[in-house]
Amino acid sequence: MRTTFEILKEQYGAVMTLEQLATTLSRKPEGLRMALLKPTSEWARCLNAHKVYIGRRVYFPIEAVAHILDAGSEICDDRLK
Repeated sequence: MRTTFEILKEQYGAVMTLEQLATTLSRKPEGLRMALLKPTSEWARCLNAHKVYIGRRVYFPIEAVAHILDAGSEICDDRLK
């Protein structure tokens, strides 16, 4: 059985754009952008901690996204930092 990380890596590569992340999380891109702008939930804080800027674009490592999808309530831990 393939892991979430393997599935995401096969589909998106090493990093995801905000639009790809929104699709994966079943959210609208603008709603996700607002959730990340003023993070009140642990998953949003975790994603903000791991986002990477390349020029003006923001990318999210699939390791962090897979961890959030797999972790449930224990979202952000020291393994990702």
